[in-house]
Amino acid sequence: MIIGTAGHIDHGKTSLVEALTGVNADRLPEEKARGITIDLGFAYTPTASGSIVGFVDVPGHEKFVHTMAAGAIGMDHGLLVVAADDGLMPQTREHLRILDLLGVPQLSVAITKVDIADAERVTNVTRDVLAYVASTRFGDVSAYPVSVRTQSGIDALRESLFSLVMPESSEAPTYFRLAIDRVFVVKGMGVAVTGAVIAGRVAVGDRVRLAHAGVEARVRSIHAQNQSAQQASVGERCGIVLSGVELEQVTRGDWLVAPELDLQSVRADCRLTVPHDAERGLKDGELVLLHHGCQQVSARLILLDRAQVGAGQEAWAQIVLDRPLALCWHDRLVLRDASARHTLAGAQVMDVAPPVRGRKKQERLDVLSVLRQGDPVQTLISLMHLARSPLDLTHWAAAMNRSSQELLRLLEPHLALHLLNDAQQLVLGVAAQNDLVARVQACLDGFHVSDPDEPGLAHERLRRMAVPELEPSIFKTWLTGQTQAGTFALTGNFVHAVGHKVELSGPERILWERALPKLLDAGFDPPWVRDIAALVNATDDEIRLLFKKQARTSALTQLVKDLFYPDATMVRMADMIRETVAEQGFVSVISFRDKLGIGRKRAIQILEAFDRVGLTRRLVSLGRSSRTAEKDHRILRNAALYSAAKSEVSS
Repeated sequence: MIIGTAGHIDHGKTSLVEALTGVNADRLPEEKARGITIDLGFAYTPTASGSIVGFVDVPGHEKFVHTMAAGAIGMDHGLLVVAADDGLMPQTREHLRILDLLGVPQLSVAITKVDIADAERVTNVTRDVLAYVASTRFGDVSAYPVSVRTQSGIDALRESLFSLVMPESSEAPTYFRLAIDRVFVVKGMGVAVTGAVIAGRVAVGDRVRLAHAGVEARVRSIHAQNQSAQQASVGERCGIVLSGVELEQVTRGDWLVAPELDLQSVRADCRLTVPHDAERGLKDGELVLLHHGCQQVSARLILLDRAQVGAGQEAWAQIVLDRPLALCWHDRLVLRDASARHTLAGAQVMDVAPPVRGRKKQERLDVLSVLRQGDPVQTLISLMHLARSPLDLTHWAAAMNRSSQELLRLLEPHLALHLLNDAQQLVLGVAAQNDLVARVQACLDGFHVSDPDEPGLAHERLRRMAVPELEPSIFKTWLTGQTQAGTFALTGNFVHAVGHKVELSGPERILWERALPKLLDAGFDPPWVRDIAALVNATDDEIRLLFKKQARTSALTQLVKDLFYPDATMVRMADMIRETVAEQGFVSVISFRDKLGIGRKRAIQILEAFDRVGLTRRLVSLGRSSRTAEKDHRILRNAALYSAAKSEVSS
């Protein structure tokens, strides 16, 4: 359990922590000399149950509000400290606002210095503070009048705080995340960092990554809750000694994360919340200071559903960051004005890689509304219902800090399709799958009506015509699965509707039946178009158009202008190449020429044709002392092409 203080300067936060724990959290000489807290302080104490409670003491001066916001990360409970003689003060309100906006789960109030105020003053201040807190998300909370000097009320406050129970979440993030708030060197050990574990757990020996620096390290040792430990879990503050990194590579404000979390965001879509008592509202395009964990960066605010948002209102916004941040879904942010004088709003991250085009359209706002849901599985199910294309589960698992395999298991009953695109896992709901099939089918049907003599469309042309918003590699993976399942058909490199076939006209069929034997009988040296035309008593143009039409159906392969080889001959030559490669490990122009008994030029033309379709791949290396090729041969690239089992002579 981590409890954090909040409140105005000189209201007794540090003294109260010392009274509760016996530890003075001010560690810097300047803090002790001036009597004010400048940096975050920490104190730990055991409870009667054997657990350890950690306290984070934050500075109260307005110049250190950014440090206070950093200390609020990972707090399980907030302790708002208000002096009875002063009452509510500016930093009281701002600190409470930050606790509210950062989503700190619970809050208690301590009214300090009751020994120097009369009973009526204590009653009035307590009433005012509780009324003000009630206007926030925290609602009705408990207040404890205390005096550090006389120890009045300290035991009651300690008993209340130490009996707090952390709520357990069944949908906790999976992987380790820690916001670094201190960096130093442990002599003889290495670079050490401290911070609150806000997700997952880490153990000695684990590999971790500095998110902003992009450097991996190993956990050498852990000091959790003021004692040596083998591991640290969410809800604990810990110090970690790292090996494999240098001091200059580690900065306060960076995040220490599990290697699985490798996303860096330069923009994020968020739900923006402006407190009811904010000094002013926010306008579209405004520059703000954004606090994320212990980091502070400049950002530009782009409102998505309105031109400005006032006090007490919420809005959708895209935040464009000055530099990348390691954001996760539902992270809490604090926005302050550019001069760092006022806390203006809070934001909850919805999408860590949002689109720029169409970001203000209603369809996009509908997606953001879905992303507000708290359960990641239900959120992804809803996204699949809205999506018109495959959902990148690999990306969303990292963005949500969840295991992609576990998400896939839970989503399985709701999937229409699961695809693997390299290391990328893609999922489709029924609506997206039906929509994709319908769009591609409509595109093919329209093409077959307008171009009946064409066998179909190549993959990339089909994508551009039917689903241009889909990435080429994803579309190819999806389409390959659909052709294998029989939804669409594939002839050569052309996709077409099932049942579609390029039909030769009556005269064309007669001409084809006369021309094909001439090509087959000639073996590895078929006649040119002009020679075929003379043999079958046709014009060059008639034969040329016929052969190009048959080449589109893979009945013929065109080597060069006006030179075509029938599929059966291509299969025989491919078999010879496979045999030669099996014997020698490669095939050269000379060996291929000799095997076919043809000229060198024709052998080169044939091999280049096989290179183009992907059966072979040419390897060339030059000698050191000259530009002459020292090695020039082919190896197999896709040995299954032009296989006799997959080829038929079209007739």
